[in-house]
Amino acid sequence: MSVKRNSLHIAEMIYCLAFLLYLIGSSLTHIENGTELTLWLMSFAVVLTAIVTLFPLAGIKWLQLAPQGSRAGFWAAMLLQGASWLSFGGAMFLRLRRALGPFHMWITLTTLLWAAWLLIFIYSRHAYATPPAKRRQ
Repeated sequence: MSVKRNSLHIAEMIYCLAFLLYLIGSSLTHIENGTELTLWLMSFAVVLTAIVTLFPLAGIKWLQLAPQGSRAGFWAAMLLQGASWLSFGGAMFLRLRRALGPFHMWITLTTLLWAAWLLIFIYSRHAYATPPAKRRQ
């Protein structure tokens, strides 16, 4: 009997932490009508995910994820992640214009998009895990 060990990569842990920060910020923004603290908290979470996503493209090795799992799921998650960033930008623009009704709608949309991409990302990496490559001798 063997135990299968699925460990999360540091980038995946940062994504989860950023999502929790975003959830706290978005919940508080609905309660407090988008106070400055909640906007900063959500913005920090979005910037954190952008760093974790974009820094590996610049060569930061410790954030790079090994290609594993479903590539279609990976690309679907990245598409939804980009959509969540765009919807967050739209929400911040609406907040700047003090259009609170649409702002809350866009924050809710961003939360749903973020939850979807994170679930798809983690699921596609671990539920469809590919076996590690065999070593050549």
